[in-house]
Amino acid sequence: MAENAVVKEQLTDAMIHSGAELTSKLDENGVPIVAALWFFVPEVNEWRLLFASPEVSTQGPRAVYEKIRRAVEELGSDAAIPLSMIAVLDAEADLVRLLKAAIRTGPGISRIRFSKNAVEGHFIDDALIYRAA
Repeated sequence: MAENAVVKEQLTDAMIHSGAELTSKLDENGVPIVAALWFFVPEVNEWRLLFASPEVSTQGPRAVYEKIRRAVEELGSDAAIPLSMIAVLDAEADLVRLLKAAIRTGPGISRIRFSKNAVEGHFIDDALIYRAA
């Protein structure tokens, strides 16, 4: 009988560094970010860099993606994160609300690993939180 083993994609030091650098650059560029984190999506076995901003609801996700794209370009090789790995959320999204209920980081950049936790009945497999303010 054959067994299928799924190997979880790793969150590398380079990804962690790049995510922090991009978050800092967005702050520097005046983009309001209330939550920034690497979030593991088990259904596709991939990490996504998530940014939550009130501008998603006021200006639309496309405008926020454009600001992120510009910040990635400004950083050059310091933030070698493909845009396909980045997602934007509204500041009031359920995931953001759940994270704020569990962790409050303040406005700076933290590096809090949040693995195998349930918040208000929702399981979070793995995340690295830079900000949940």
